[in-house]
Amino acid sequence: MKGCLVIADRLVKVYRNGFVAVDGVSFRAGRGITVLMGPNGSGKTTTLSMVAGALKPTRGRVLVCGHDAWGTGWYMARERVGYAPQDAPLREVLTAIENLVWRGLMRGMSLGSARRMGLSLLETVGLRDKAHTRVTRLSGGMRRRLAIAAALMGDPDVLVLDEPTSGLDPGARRELWGLLERLARDRILLASTHIAREAEEHADQVLIFHRGRIVASGDPASLIERHAPVSRIVVEGSLPDRPARVEGATPVRAGGERHEYASRAPDRVLPRLVEALAAAGRVERVEVRRPGLEEVYLALTGELLGGEAGG
Repeated sequence: MKGCLVIADRLVKVYRNGFVAVDGVSFRAGRGITVLMGPNGSGKTTTLSMVAGALKPTRGRVLVCGHDAWGTGWYMARERVGYAPQDAPLREVLTAIENLVWRGLMRGMSLGSARRMGLSLLETVGLRDKAHTRVTRLSGGMRRRLAIAAALMGDPDVLVLDEPTSGLDPGARRELWGLLERLARDRILLASTHIAREAEEHADQVLIFHRGRIVASGDPASLIERHAPVSRIVVEGSLPDRPARVEGATPVRAGGERHEYASRAPDRVLPRLVEALAAAGRVERVEVRRPGLEEVYLALTGELLGGEAGG
């Protein structure tokens, strides 16, 4: 694992009908969590498929720990990668442990080694008590965990997960991300999501995808500071019709029972703003709405992350 990187170099994928799904994507990912964030159809899944060795690029290269995934070193590269697509190919008639043993055998492991590793991974993902349960009887969250365990068979240095939390309820998503954070301590983890909060809370590096390209990349805090640094301060109560004049707070809306101000330093501005408004009325509620990656995506593309046009 030491010194291992995943490097995508000017990846392009053009389908037979002429559709350009990925257009010149380049990035480097090291140990920790790299999240590909963007709406459905933005090129995330296609990019991950090319990195994992499941879809051949039209142009460009993928290097996994120094091995060309689509060149002469393809076998060494594939050995380093564990891949769980959104619809993981689990065999529903088999039990959880049988699925893992089958995956291990496909990776060239002996039967005994595959069984031992499978049981250990079921413990890791919290499914040890479901070892002999058929996939058909597992919940959606359990299937996701089993798919991750299957991708971990052979102890790969790189784990590639396409929309790992898709379709899960909020509680199951939090639990799964907790597992992914633990797994990423000693390996490279690439995951895609269309949920900005997931990327914001869990990623070490975010690659923002839009129409087949990466339009920005970096850690969540630096992306927010660079592209969407302005917070909103919302004050409600019996307030004056005219906005308060406070340095660092730009009035967005004022009058009646609600005032809104834009500020780059809300923590510094807030006490003086509330004092000014309280002197001319009665403040009943104050809320600071800080920007996140959702606002970053809107600032960069003019569109909401859900794909609707922004104003």
